[in-house]
Formats: sequence, structure tokens, C-alpha cells
Amino acid sequence: MDSCNQNRTIIILVYMKMKGFLFLLCVFISHSTVFAQTQRETDVGFEWVSLEDAQNKAKEIGKKILLFGYAEWCSYCLKTRKETFPDSTVLAFLREYYIPVQLDAESEQEIVFNGNKTTEDELARYLNLNSFPKHYFIDSNGEIIGVQPGFLEPNVYSLLLEYVGSDGFKSQSFDEFIEDNKPGIDNQ
Repeated sequence: MDSCNQNRTIIILVYMKMKGFLFLLCVFISHSTVFAQTQRETDVGFEWVSLEDAQNKAKEIGKKILLFGYAEWCSYCLKTRKETFPDSTVLAFLREYYIPVQLDAESEQEIVFNGNKTTEDELARYLNLNSFPKHYFIDSNGEIIGVQPGFLEPNVYSLLLEYVGSDGFKSQSFDEFIEDNKPGIDNQ
């Protein structure tokens, strides 16, 4: 076999291997895309409600709104969804005191807040949602009670949910609330 034919054979073999690799890569990408799940779709043990519906329901039944600010790429947001929200004590306080809403800080999806149409990313800018995750506690009139940035372990998060949900914040600090209601628990 002359060197020209030998080179052509090598090129054809390399091409066939590359073609097979590209085929497998395409199958893998399409397969993983089909099964990809956004954070918005992650099962957390409860149903998220639209902000407009939550505000209407909050006025009707007197509950507070928990607005969970997140970004799809945020690993601590996903950790909150998988570790903190599904905790049984967290779920109990969420159900007792709150209507849960999620806000994707980078989404252009239209929403309604306090009767005004906006987009999720515009509301995020208005709320100064620039670190993730961030938890906004909103009263039944649409006023922000408080904001808690970052990931919290379930034992601390459940105390915070109870503190705000039960209106403990109106008469004492969080540390006093823990001391009075949960002796021996360190909120660090």
C-alpha cells in the first residue's frame, strides 16, 4: 500500500471514530436535556403559588407570604430546596403561617406584585435581590416584614419561620425568641 492510500485510510478511520463520538455526544446531550429539571420544578414537599394569587389569598385568610428569591445556577438555592424545605418541621411552619412563592431573579416572566404588572427580574432588582438565596417575609398587605439572605439549616430556618409567622418579631429579638421558646438551642 502506498503512503497516499495509507494516509487516506487513516483519515477515513479517524473520521468514522469522530462521527461515532459525535453521535454518542448528541445522544447524551439530548438525553440529559429531556430529563433536565429546573429549580422551579424541583419537588420541595409543597406547592408554590403565583405572587398575585398568594397576595389575594393572604388578604383573604391573613397569612404571610414567604418569597424565595433564587437563580437557576445557584447551588445554595438548590441545597435549600433539597435539604431545608422538605424538613418536616419547616414544612409544618410553612403550612401554618405562609403562602410560598418563588422568584427567579433572572426570569423575564410576567408577574403581579401589589397590583402592578412587572417581570420577575424587575421585581428582583426592586427588592435588591442580588445574592442567593434570599428569603422575603411579606405581610398580608404586601409590605416586607424582613429579609434573610443565604442558606439556612432546617433547625434554624424552622425557628425563623416560627418567629416571623407567629409575630414574635413584634415583641422580641430573634435571640430572645429562641431563649424563651427553645431553651438550649443555639441559633448559630
